[in-house]
Parts: sequence; C-alpha cells; structure tokens
Amino acid sequence: MRSLKQIRLPIYAFLFTVLAFTMAAEADAKDLVYRLDNGMEVILRENHSSPMVASVVFVRSGSKYESVYENGITHFLEHLLFDGTTNLSREELDASIRDLGGMINAFTRKDLTAYLVLMPRQYIDYGLTVQADMLFNSIFPEEELAKERKVVLEEINRDTDASGSAAEAFFTGKAYAGTDYDRPVLGYRSFIENISREAIIDYWRRYYVPKNMTTLIIGDFDSEVMKTTLETIFGGYVDSTATGTAGESPAVGATVTATVLGTTLSGQTVLDTVANVKSTYINFSFDAPHHSDPDYLAADLLSQYLSMDDISPLMKALKGGSEPLATEAYVSLATYEEFSRFEVSAITENPDNTDKIVTTVLDQLGTISGHSADNESLEGIKTSVRTSDIYNSEKLYFLAFMISPMMASTGWDFIQTYPDELAKVQWSDCQQAATRWLESPQYIATIVRPVGETESTPFAPEQMSPEEVIAYFDTAQFTRYNLEQGYPLTFPETDSVSLTYEDPSEYHREVLSNGLTVIIKSNPDTRVFGMNVIGKGRSANEPDQKAGITDFVNRCLEKGTVTRNASELSRDLAKIGANVTLYDNPWIPYDDRYTTRRFSFMKFETIDEFAEKGFHLFTEMILYPSFDSVEVENVRRSMMGTLGRNSGSPSKVARDAFYAALFEGKQYSKPIMGTPRTLAMITAEDLRNHHATYYSPSNMILSIATRRPISEVKLWVDSRFGRLTYPEFVSTECEDPEPLIEKKLTHTDLEKEQVSIYLGCTLPDANHAEATSINVATTILSNRLYLNLREKQGLAYSVGAGTTLDRNFGWFYTSIGTASNNYQTALDGMLLQIDKLRLDGPSPEEVINARNQVLGRQMRAELSSINQAYYLGVNEYLGRSLDYGSKFLESLAAVDVESVRRAASRYFRTDAYVLATAGKRP
Repeated sequence: MRSLKQIRLPIYAFLFTVLAFTMAAEADAKDLVYRLDNGMEVILRENHSSPMVASVVFVRSGSKYESVYENGITHFLEHLLFDGTTNLSREELDASIRDLGGMINAFTRKDLTAYLVLMPRQYIDYGLTVQADMLFNSIFPEEELAKERKVVLEEINRDTDASGSAAEAFFTGKAYAGTDYDRPVLGYRSFIENISREAIIDYWRRYYVPKNMTTLIIGDFDSEVMKTTLETIFGGYVDSTATGTAGESPAVGATVTATVLGTTLSGQTVLDTVANVKSTYINFSFDAPHHSDPDYLAADLLSQYLSMDDISPLMKALKGGSEPLATEAYVSLATYEEFSRFEVSAITENPDNTDKIVTTVLDQLGTISGHSADNESLEGIKTSVRTSDIYNSEKLYFLAFMISPMMASTGWDFIQTYPDELAKVQWSDCQQAATRWLESPQYIATIVRPVGETESTPFAPEQMSPEEVIAYFDTAQFTRYNLEQGYPLTFPETDSVSLTYEDPSEYHREVLSNGLTVIIKSNPDTRVFGMNVIGKGRSANEPDQKAGITDFVNRCLEKGTVTRNASELSRDLAKIGANVTLYDNPWIPYDDRYTTRRFSFMKFETIDEFAEKGFHLFTEMILYPSFDSVEVENVRRSMMGTLGRNSGSPSKVARDAFYAALFEGKQYSKPIMGTPRTLAMITAEDLRNHHATYYSPSNMILSIATRRPISEVKLWVDSRFGRLTYPEFVSTECEDPEPLIEKKLTHTDLEKEQVSIYLGCTLPDANHAEATSINVATTILSNRLYLNLREKQGLAYSVGAGTTLDRNFGWFYTSIGTASNNYQTALDGMLLQIDKLRLDGPSPEEVINARNQVLGRQMRAELSSINQAYYLGVNEYLGRSLDYGSKFLESLAAVDVESVRRAASRYFRTDAYVLATAGKRP
C-alpha cells in the first residue's frame, strides 16, 4: 500500500480541454453484464467522451432487511464503512480519493445501499481498490462508534426538523404497516444510541458478500481491461473466506431475502392527525400491479400522465382554476420487489380544503378509465423516458441515484428494456389498468394538519424505549470476529500517470447590436443540446417592496406563452423530452446550488435531433410569456406555501438572516423568493414590466452547448434574438457591503431539534489577484471543519465552508446544523479552525490536495452539456474570457502555502463577522 503522503495529482495532468469536455451517452454502446466467480454481478457501460469513470456498488441491504431491533443498522453501517480499514485510516480513505480529483460517497434506501466512486480515468484502479477495501476490510474502530452515533443522531435531528417530515412518517407508518417498508431508513434514537459493535459486524458479515452485490462501471475504459481489473480487485474475495473469525456464521454467504408480509391493501381507510407542520398534507397509497404483472407498464404510463401539470385531469382538478384546492400535488408509482403502490400526494395551505381534496382524488381516479388522453402527451412521456437516460448518462454518478429504486426492485435487465417496452403501451392499456386497480380501489389515506387545527394530541413517530433495545442486545448472541487480518489488496501506483486530451470543441462569442451576449460551444461528441440564459443582477434590479419578482417571473414562464397555454406548452416540451429548470425546486435536495442573488438563470436541454425545435420553443418561453392572471395567482399561492414551509427550516431561516445582516441596507439583503408581504404586492402588470426590462437583450447572456455547427446555431439566434428592440435597460450593480468592524449577531428562535449556524464575512471580487488562493483556502478550511467537527467530535451531519465571488466583491461563510446543547462547542470549533488557518497557515500537503479537490469539483460540475452552457454564462457574467479555464489552471498551479496563509489571514475574520443562527439555543 502506498502511504497517503506519496499520492499526488500532477496539477498540469488535467488540461483545460478536460474541463471543457462534454459527456454524452453513446448511441451504439453495448453494456456487458456478467458475474465474477465469487458471485458479484458486474455491469460495464463504456462511454469514451469524458476521461472520467464512475463505479457504483449496489448492496442488497436496507431497512427492509432489518429486524425491528435493528432498525437503522444499515444506514449506521454505511457511515461506519468510511471510518477505517486494515489498510487505510479514516482520514486516508476519504482524502486519498478527493486528493486525486475524485469523489466518494454513499447512500442508503429501504431496499439497498450504494457506494459511489468517481475518478479521473487514470486513477480508477486506485478508486476501485479503496472501494473494495472499505466494503470488505472495514475494522469498525471502537473509538469511531461513539462519534458516528452522534453524527447519525444529528442527521435524524435534521430530518425531523425538515418541513413535512412528520407527515411523511405518519403516512409511511400507516400505509406500509405490516410490511418491512414501514421502518425509517435512519432508524430511531434509542437504537442508534445502544447498538453494539458486535451486532454491527454480524450484520455486515451477513449482507456484505459478493453474491449480494452488483457493481456498475460507467465511463472511459476498455471493457476487457476492466474485466481483468475487477477480477484482480474484487474477484479474490469469496463468501466462504472468513479470515480470522472465531467461528463461521451460518448467515455468511447465504442468499439474502426479506420477508414482506401484508403487501396487499384491504379496504378503504382514511386516517387523520395533527403534527408540527406548516401545511396540511394528504397522501394516498393504492394497490397497484407488481412489476411482473401485465398491467404494470400501463399503470406506470398512467401515473406519469396523471402527474403532468396543466394536462392531467387530476392536476387540473387539484391545482387549476382561480381557487385551486392544493398548492402542490404529485402522482407516482412506487415499485418494490414484492409489490407496487400507486401514490398521490397533495399539500394545501387551507385545511378546509382537505375533505374536498380527498373526494376529488377518488373521483378523478375512479373515472380516469373513461378519459380520452392527449396522445401527443403520451408520446411525449415515452420520449422523455428515452432522453432522460441520455441526460443522466452525462453525469455518470448521478445515474446511480436515478436508477437505484429500480435496481433494487426489478434489476438491470428490466431497466434496459423499460424504454422500449413502455413505448408499446397504448392509452387503451392504461384504461384497462385503471378499471382494474382504481375504479373500486383498495387504499390507505393519511391527513396531517398543523397543530391547532383540532384538539387531537400531536402525532410523534413511535419507537422502542431504550430499555427494550438494551435488553435485546444483552440477550442476543453475536459471533465475535477478529478483523485485524483483512482481505489482501494491492494499492496501485498513483503518482506517475498523466492525462492529455484534445478538445474537439469550437467556441464563438459575440455581442449582438441590441446588446445580447451570445456564446456557442460546438462539440461533435455530444448528443445533448444545452441552452442557458442568465439575467444579470437579479436582486440588484428588484425594487425593495417587490423582492422576489424575478423568481416570480421565472416561475410564470412555464405557465404559457402568447401562442400556447400552459397545457399546450407542457405537451410540446414533453414531445421533445425537454428538461427546463427556471427556479429552485424545494423537493430536490441541493437543487439550489444554481440559485443566487447575483443573477437569474433559465436552463433548457433536449437531445440533438430536437435541437432546432427545442431552441425555438424555449425562446418563445423566454421572450413571450403570457402571464395569464389565473396562472399568476396559482404561482403566487405555490410560492406562499413554499415560504411558509421554509419559515420552519433552521437552515433556510439562518441563511436568509445571514444575508440580511451581511448586506444590511443593500440589495443582496433581500431573500430570493421575497417575503409574503412583497409577493402579495406584485401584480400581473408588474411581472410583465419587470420581464420586459430585466430580460431585455442587453441584460441577458445566452450560452449554448451543442454538436450542431456554430454557423447553424448562430442563424437560429439571429432570427429570434437579433431583431429584438426592447427599450434600453441599464442593469444596476449591487452596492458593496459595508466593511465589518465588529461582530453582527442575529438569532431566530424556532422550536426545532437543531440550531443552524451561518458565520462569515466579505471578500474581494471574482477576478481579484487572490481569488484562486481564497478558493483553495476555503477548501482547506472546509476540510478541517469536516474533520474536526464531524469526524472527530460528531457534532453534525453536515458542516463546511463556501465562497461566493461576485463582480465587485465576494463573501465566505461557514455553516453547521447541530443539536441545541452543542451550540457553543460547534461555534467555538468553527472559530478555532478559522484562527488556526489564519495564524498557522496550511501544510504543503494540504495545499496540493486542496488544489486537486478544486480541480476535481470543476471537472464534475462541467460533465453535462447543460452545465457547460451554464458555466460559460457564469464566466461571461463575471467578466472572464473564453480561455478562462487555461488561466484558471495556471493560477491554481501557482497557489502555495504562503499565498493561502496570506489570503486566510487577510480575509477570514474572527474579530468581525456576521453570525446568524436559527433554531433552539441554550
């Protein structure tokens, strides 16, 4: 094994061409599926258009496989596998991947656990070796257990504080009662606090065996070479090899199954309660066909049709009209290995609508078999399924998140044939399935209202008492294992490989006569057409009394144009399998990383064969929205509902308070979505006027990534944007924040399990001479916070530091969510790490590793065509040239210990800063 100090990523190995490279699925790619001799299933999907490789190991282990006394053990085990092996310490395991420009992560579901590694292609052997090491050679150090318990407990606290978590827990517990899917993935506090090391190791030995695993490798590799590599790294581990065990457990090597009882619903049940929620949540679970049932694909197509806003009769009945019943509504087909459920969810801000929503759902589903569906919309769904595979393949590791539900329930073969089989389904098949499953349905529905709506006792999830758990572990028998002698692995060399790649892309930039900035990237290797529009100065150009108007405008863009109503627009987007992102989706984790006070964005992607049609359709959305009065009011209600739910989130409240204090009296102090008061004041005419000025040509940056020739795309742009004659608009720049001369403290009290902390101060601008050093310094600080506050002390599930640099100034922040009684310890720890970096500086090794991490993040961020278009626009907004990537590499290579220490000591303040907190404080 090579020591961590010997692992180095040559800074010039990654050329700018890699950063600008497009990842696309190959149309003629053939997946290779086989098994190693030890039983591990392997799936190889070559894709040579990006020098990156992702490895995802799916383990059939989740909360469904746990006993009632083990609930939470799978997720806890996932954490512990990052805590050290017979070959690598906890620090080496994580850092050695990140320091090579890669990423390592994992996630747990009810029916599987997945372990992901994403590496530059020349380091994938090392990444695979680390992956095998943690899966088969973990040693579960006793001293790490106490820390990891605290981390998981903080994760439980965080999820408990999330809006709607009580409603979800109530629904899951009732709808899936009697099955092995009724238990939460995270488990319960009493169990996590008391589980023994022996029980964890016993569970690990039962489930973490090759025949219970599937490994998916996707990216830039040769299949024959990869087969040899996998045999060398994974093939030597066999189930019967229980090295160093005191006695062979009969469960080791056994086929893993779960007994799931009570999967068929009986009757029609509605359960009502109150809980600590801001809105009223109505959830239905209906019996649905198993994935092997002939009705399954028809039910799947039906569920996707019913979920289409502005087209589905159910969505129209719930969310349409001038007085909609619900602000949010969703339909899905939940597919499990043993059974399926047809699920409908609705959220309303008016509890008086509850009974009407229940009746409407049942009426609409009961009569859907007689509905004549729009065939174009159905074909659009089928097209979207096909294009989604291409979009997801661009992101490599993201593919694992998207396919994981079906990997556990149906397997790879089903996933591969799914698009073609779905394409054969007709609406008559959907009608037949609806008649069988929905006309006289068996279902469970739950209603969760805010506390105060009734006199009922608020719902709290059930869990075993600590005494019950302790009694179980006192009497249970577990095999004791000696883990000192692990599965032998040879770690490959990592410091002599270099990567070169010629970028086949061509670039074009021009400013049209009306002021519109246009950037086009043409790459013959991509199959995706990505288009992004940036509106400059989002918050700076909003009147104080109308904060949130830009976000309001963007949300209206998908609600119809002057030639298409909302239903027609939705149908036409579906026909070309388009993805449109105009604002932060509150239901998608981490989706808000693109959302900023600096600018607005509009992202669009379709596949190349629909490029021209997609360009003209998205252009119509951008330039000619209708701002229909009914749709405007529905958007307003939806935004009000989101604001209401966000008001109970410690992290969101603390973040907005941080900006309000840091930019006090300046434009960036305003929340991006506005406030209930400002949203209430905005009229449809205000929206039209703001759209006409803010999205005038001179205030927009249009960037496109495609395989089409630049000359062809330029003709499209000239024909649609070149003749625009909007009134001259002078964009307002945000005023610089006032210098901080003392500490500014703000706190919002919330009745939550956690307190969220945001601490930070101002920085220089994006093009400042020290900008890259600041970026590296922030990465080092984030690593230290993670290591010391999470990995050593277990104070939080999520902790770190970030930097945002604007055109004239910037800011940095550190954040953490922790239990109330840990508040002072966490705050002191954050300040201590800032001071240590300021005063002592970093080590040479930290600087090299942080440079590689910065570069790796950049590479991952620009894997997809749509993100390449997005970042071309961002760089233009920040005043960077098209060759910024090469300049960035030069500046990154120049960062050293002294430049990081100087930047940290100059800009990371512990004597004057903004501290914003929300939640419970001691």
